Amino acid sequence: MSMRELVAAGAPELPPGYFYRVRSESSFGLLKVELRRQGRWFSTAVENTYVRPADYATVERAVVDACSRVVEWWGGRQADARAMEESQKFIGDHDPRGGRHG
Repeated sequence: MSMRELVAAGAPELPPGYFYRVRSESSFGLLKVELRRQGRWFSTAVENTYVRPADYATVERAVVDACSRVVEWWGGRQADARAMEESQKFIGDHDPRGGRHG
């Protein structure tokens, strides 16, 4: 299944340089769905989840649901990272005379 077909089935569209990888993970009937970032020579997983297709009406629905979940989690982690970056300006001692010492 191509990325275009997966998105047409309902999976979130990804920004350029990112893709989904789906693979059989265990003998328990699980699939591992990864959100990956393509580098120059190899790719890196940035988020992943597991899904049991037997719990869904179709395997396609299971994979689309897992893709949606990894994108949601990835977005949450990006928001957390931005909040941490923003909080850095508040780190340190705040002098009562108006100064700040880091």
